[in-house]
Amino acid sequence: MKKMSEYSLKRFANRCLKLECKVAQYYRLFFKDLLPSHLHQVIIGLLLSDGSIERPSKTGAARLCATLGFITLPYLMHLYNLFEPYTDSGITVVQVKNNSTNKVYDTVRFKTAMIPVFVNYHSMFYTWDKDKKRYVKIVPLDIENLMTPVVLAHLIMGDGNLKKGDNIIRIYTNSFTKTEVEKLASAITVKLGIVAKATYDRNGQFMISISKSQINKVMFLIGPHMHPSMLYKLGIVNGKREFEYSSILDEI
Repeated sequence: MKKMSEYSLKRFANRCLKLECKVAQYYRLFFKDLLPSHLHQVIIGLLLSDGSIERPSKTGAARLCATLGFITLPYLMHLYNLFEPYTDSGITVVQVKNNSTNKVYDTVRFKTAMIPVFVNYHSMFYTWDKDKKRYVKIVPLDIENLMTPVVLAHLIMGDGNLKKGDNIIRIYTNSFTKTEVEKLASAITVKLGIVAKATYDRNGQFMISISKSQINKVMFLIGPHMHPSMLYKLGIVNGKREFEYSSILDEI
C-alpha cells in the first residue's frame, strides 16, 4: 500500500489549518496513525460489517463511508456523532435500487473528509485483487488482537440479527471467505470467551452463529456498547435507556 505523497499531505495540512472548528482540527492533525481508542474499536466493528474506506488515489488520503438502511437512522446518527470531528458534511438520504426485485430503497449515509489516518485502516482492511482489478475488503490478519466488546457490538449492530425461537445470534459475514469467517469466529471465541462458529449460509457463503447458551455472556459484554435502537438484535424489546456518551470519552 502506497503512502500519501508529500503533495497530498501538504494539501491536507493546509485545509486543516483553515478549519474554524479547533476540535476537528485537533482530531485530524493529532491522530496520525490510529483513531482515538474508542473510535478505533468502533471503526474496526463497522468495517467488519457495513462500513467501507474509500481511497480514490493510491497516493492520496482516504475517507470512511457508512451506508445503512433508513430504518437504522438512529444508529447512523450515533455513528455520525462519534465521527463528527472528521466530517465536513451531514447525513444524506440515498435511494438504492435492488436489481433483483427492481425495488427502490432509501438508505442513509455519511462520509468523512479525506484524511490520512483512514489510509491506515484502508491498508488494514483492503487488498488489491489482480483478477478483479480493484481493492477487496478482507478480515485483518491480526483480528484476534483487534477484537474487543466494542468491536463485536458494532459488528452485530451492523450485520447481526437474532433468530426468533432458537435465540441464535447470526452475523452475516457473507462477503468474506470461509477462512476469513473462521478466523473472525475464532477471534470472538478466544478473545472474548464467547463461543462463535462459522456456519454455511448459502451460495458458498458463510456466517457466524452464536448459540442460545452464550446469549447472557454476549449481553453482559456488549450490552453497554449497544445503541438503544439496536437492542432488539439481542432480543431486548422496548429497552428504554439513554446511551452513556460519558463512558466512551477518550482521554486525550
